[in-house]
Amino acid sequence: VCVDGFRKLKGSEGKFKEWLAKDEKGLLSLYEAAHMAFNGEDILDEVLSFATKTLESIFPNKITNPSFQKQIDFALRVPAWKCVPRSLARHSIDFYSTDSFHHEKLLAFAKLDFNIVQKFHQQELYEVSNWWRSIDVATKFPYARDRLMESYYCVNSMYFEPKYRSGRIIATKIFLMLAILDDTYDNFATYEEAHALTEAIERLQLKKLSQAYLGEIRWRNEGRVPTLREYIINGVASSGVSKLCTSCFVGMGAEIATKKAFEWVTNESKMMNAGCLIARVQNDIFSHEFEQKRNHVASAVECCMKEYRVSEKEAVEFLWKEISNAWKDIVEEYCQKPTLLPSTDLTDRLLNLTRLINIFYDDGDCLINSHLLKDHLTSLFIDPVPL
Repeated sequence: VCVDGFRKLKGSEGKFKEWLAKDEKGLLSLYEAAHMAFNGEDILDEVLSFATKTLESIFPNKITNPSFQKQIDFALRVPAWKCVPRSLARHSIDFYSTDSFHHEKLLAFAKLDFNIVQKFHQQELYEVSNWWRSIDVATKFPYARDRLMESYYCVNSMYFEPKYRSGRIIATKIFLMLAILDDTYDNFATYEEAHALTEAIERLQLKKLSQAYLGEIRWRNEGRVPTLREYIINGVASSGVSKLCTSCFVGMGAEIATKKAFEWVTNESKMMNAGCLIARVQNDIFSHEFEQKRNHVASAVECCMKEYRVSEKEAVEFLWKEISNAWKDIVEEYCQKPTLLPSTDLTDRLLNLTRLINIFYDDGDCLINSHLLKDHLTSLFIDPVPL
């Protein structure tokens, strides 16, 4: 769709036409569409700002339909384009079931499909849980946080389809090992121990990730606040996004996980760099206050504040703009350059991992306060949809 069509929604004075504010469903559609903006499409930025402010002004008091109230509330927190497919499906079933015009057979089929797939996921969780207990992490790494459910949730969000069962189990184990590695560098190892660990890990082909972790410890020990650019370059690697994407390719089959696919990950495409930036910076925005209470490297927020001599509020606003631009990079490459990308079966893994960030930080930092994920985990893996 040509973005010029959105300009027609404005009147002669350059303001959006008044009737738009009276069309609640149309507003929601405008809001969702505006998240598909490319860089330079300023009109969609204006549409998003207008739709967001208008929806917030009429929600919830001026909306009488309870189902639509819930739909708007969820969309304002997590837009459809930026939502993990499985979570979106679960919420959509709830919204649709309370719609007076729903199709009974279609709704029944959606519920049945969701519950059947959920059974597959429960079996996988049982298998991974047994493996996790067998390696006795609590005794061997007492400082590491138990992130079994969170790790499986991350991997499941990247690809939930039953045919990728083997891939999910492998990727969850890798994810758990990376989580222990992160806690080791962050909370346990001295600089000397971290240096020795990095040398050992480099022989295991995790060179970029371990060097990024070591770089953060070096800054911390020196009491140095790097420039924002330095921090972002290092943060793209320390986010672990590329490693997680690579791990989930395993188990997807040789016809999908080709040489071209792995080259796409390692060559750091625009889409990959954007996903890494979003993961790193959004994590910092929500966790930097907690992290700075302990001996931790400066986050993107502190780097931005020092380099540009701005307040914390101004730094956070600047970083949100960087995140918004990174999303535009993802949309642009995903939609405009499909021939330069590997199969969408693979690019969707990166897209879904980036989408997961919105879920993790919907109500705060779920990685620090894992209880905030309880409702998500319960609805996806424990409670079936009522038939």
